[in-house]
Amino acid sequence: MSAHAASGHETRQVLAIASVHRTGSTLLCSILRATHAAGTPMEYLNIHTHNFTTFRERHGVPRLAARGLAVGALRRLTGRAAWRSIDYFTRESWVDYLRTAARVATTPNGVFGIKVHWNQYDEHMLRRGLDAGVWGVPVRWVRIVREDEVRQAISLVRAEQSHQWNSNMTATAETRYDEAAIERAIAAIRAANASWDAHFARIGASPVRVSYEQLTRDPDATVRRVVSAAGVTLETVPPPQTTRQSDGESARWAERFLAARPEYASRAATMEG
Repeated sequence: MSAHAASGHETRQVLAIASVHRTGSTLLCSILRATHAAGTPMEYLNIHTHNFTTFRERHGVPRLAARGLAVGALRRLTGRAAWRSIDYFTRESWVDYLRTAARVATTPNGVFGIKVHWNQYDEHMLRRGLDAGVWGVPVRWVRIVREDEVRQAISLVRAEQSHQWNSNMTATAETRYDEAAIERAIAAIRAANASWDAHFARIGASPVRVSYEQLTRDPDATVRRVVSAAGVTLETVPPPQTTRQSDGESARWAERFLAARPEYASRAATMEG
């Protein structure tokens, strides 16, 4: 998220991108932001980014609770990030933060966009007794998935090892093949997908569903489907601000993993080359 001045545009609906790590949500949201008609979708629920810190400095929310002030001071003294838990912030000011983010980032057509991974939505909203209704306007959900869960898991493992989460970042460590880590990542991906599915069933929502494979194969059509959820029609779809990170090394890892664990072959059957 960037530290905008307040947009001054009334929020009339939320475009929420429900995602799991390594589904192409960063690529999708980079295109959506460039349309200037999809509500500046970013990870507003992610408290572990420089963007979040900058937002707090500019807007003064969320505010630290007493425990957060004490622990934050100690962590700064030891050279660590000032906070690591949503519980360091007061619930009231967290709600203020969410509403301020919408006020700041709503585009002129009244859309506020937000990208949320399941773990963020669960930990920072649902467990605090909150949901997307906090903005008080209709919510249009979009669900982005990846058909090839094996390649998704490999992408997650490599990102965690290298600390390179998108093409605009620089890797700070080498990656190494780790069969057990890939298997754990597949399990985590399945669990997060199941949690989103259960949540939507519980609230009776039917999100627009798109995939990483569709996005990379035909970004124009995929983005148009996404914005249509918010009633937006685009004349042109801008190019992405990030690029695919998939490479030959990921393909070699997938081949090696499936040779060792053929029971996962059905999770790798996709149209992705």
